[in-house]
Amino acid sequence: MGETKVISGETQIIEVERKKGSAMGFVGRMIGFIVGGFGVLISCILFVTIIGILPAIGLFGMSLGIIYAAMGKQKVECPHCGKKSPVIKTAENFTCSKCRQLTVIDWK
Repeated sequence: MGETKVISGETQIIEVERKKGSAMGFVGRMIGFIVGGFGVLISCILFVTIIGILPAIGLFGMSLGIIYAAMGKQKVECPHCGKKSPVIKTAENFTCSKCRQLTVIDWK
């Protein structure tokens, strides 16, 4: 983690070096997106039928979970309390789950 700057009140900007993903990680994420997208599509089709509504709700929730898990995340340390939280690598900011403080991320 690089330098920390205070921008307003308690909101801080931190510099974080983005970790490079591996080729296997990329393949895993693509498989996750494909499986999750296919699950969402199937759940939408099941939702149209009367008998498939309940399985569609469960399948939709699991598919969204798979898609979320497939997003690239990196652990970032909160400058306020020191807790490490997983943050999506494209996020511009995050709110710490422990101290509830907003932190802006400057990816390098």
